[in-house]
Amino acid sequence: MAAALLAPAAARAQGPEVELGTAFREAFAGLDACVVMRDVAAGAQVAISDEAACARRLPPCATFEIAANVVALDRGAAPDVDAPLRRDLQRDPPQPKPQDAGAEPTPAPVAASLRDAARTPSPWLYEELARRIGPDAFPKALNALRYGGADLSATPVDRMWLGETDGGLRLSPVEQVDFLARLKRGELPTSAESQARALDILPAEKTPEGQITLKGGECGPAAGPKVAWAVGWVERQGRSTLFAAAETAPTATTADAVGRTRALLRALSLLPPEKP
Repeated sequence: MAAALLAPAAARAQGPEVELGTAFREAFAGLDACVVMRDVAAGAQVAISDEAACARRLPPCATFEIAANVVALDRGAAPDVDAPLRRDLQRDPPQPKPQDAGAEPTPAPVAASLRDAARTPSPWLYEELARRIGPDAFPKALNALRYGGADLSATPVDRMWLGETDGGLRLSPVEQVDFLARLKRGELPTSAESQARALDILPAEKTPEGQITLKGGECGPAAGPKVAWAVGWVERQGRSTLFAAAETAPTATTADAVGRTRALLRALSLLPPEKP
């Protein structure tokens, strides 16, 4: 377990006073989990809850959508963040959303933009983008971003991030945080516009001292342990602190990973205490 504080001693007055290891043990007690944190600045110290666990590559689930947005915008698969992409109704017919008893079901959307998908889960949109970009070009583009590694020998390109098979796209929490830091600094090998727009559409939640941007996701095989992620960053007192948390368990859910990550961030004074 790493003993390093999230902030160096000189900056500790403005950063968390609690050691990451202590906060991690309390927030993720009894779980197969990992947390990585760092300041966005190049060369900043990286705090890791467990080096072996945080180096293990996992399917990224819906957190992959951040990288997918960059690639889709850079390659023109999505012309703009507000351009609607239509659903292939023959390949992927939408299912009406369930409603209260007696109410008419709400038709599922047949078109959505990247901005829409950032606010309302639209997995079909990313399946469509993956098919547009292609099984050769998409893994190569992600490879250029240093976004993990993809083995599509037994996994379709439009399912590669879901961990349904042993193959597909995998990346570690360390790689997640490194990718987010380079994206935030505008250092990815894509157009500056594609990076800025991908960041702009991510919803941010205001806090008393700044804001938090958080993306979660859960996935895995039909039978076996699931993976749940919570990744993002906290803007506070002029600093940007990035984080990636992942847990693996038969019952892992996005809600659990997000809730535990918020508890950890509160313990590190990066979010305000929970209201009684």
